[in-house]
Amino acid sequence: MGSAATEAGPVAGETATATAADGEAPSGDGPGDAPDGTARGGARLRGWTVGWPAGLAQALGAAVLLITEFVRQDVAALGAKVPKGAHLPDYAADFPHLVDTLDGQWWFRAAETVRDAVSFGEPRAALWAAVCAALVVRLNLDGPPRTQCFLSLAGAGYCVVAALSAVPFLVLAGAALPFALLVGALAVVLATAAPGAWRRLTG
Repeated sequence: MGSAATEAGPVAGETATATAADGEAPSGDGPGDAPDGTARGGARLRGWTVGWPAGLAQALGAAVLLITEFVRQDVAALGAKVPKGAHLPDYAADFPHLVDTLDGQWWFRAAETVRDAVSFGEPRAALWAAVCAALVVRLNLDGPPRTQCFLSLAGAGYCVVAALSAVPFLVLAGAALPFALLVGALAVVLATAAPGAWRRLTG
């Protein structure tokens, strides 16, 4: 004669064992939770990639790129020295003196040293690469999150170093500096907003 306990359904421990044997995970650990975790990690990386700290640095880098490219033929390229005795336009007459003055400042020499080290002696090309990479990763929502985050943050760091080493060019820009900063900021903002706007338009 079986007891009531024998006739009852399996106890909680047996249910858990049977569930595990059947390949069912306990609540909260199901297969559907893994994609959610991956999505959260990807969203966090995307936030760092297109966040405002990186955006400010990249906008500054874009402004430096615009200014240095504009005066490159008249004065010198980023990282290049003005030859002694070179005849400069009137608006850049004080540029060599400003560079000589800043060369006496430790932070300026340090910025130049770091810039040249990380750019392998090609600061102009590296600045182009940093700014273009910033715009590309902001325009591309479907790229690999870790790679895009690395490119964005590394480029932002280089933009800051390049801007510190380009202070003479920023001073040389004078009244055009706010315009260059505005252009750089608009480029970063539009590149960030464009993918979402395009997806909304296309459904």
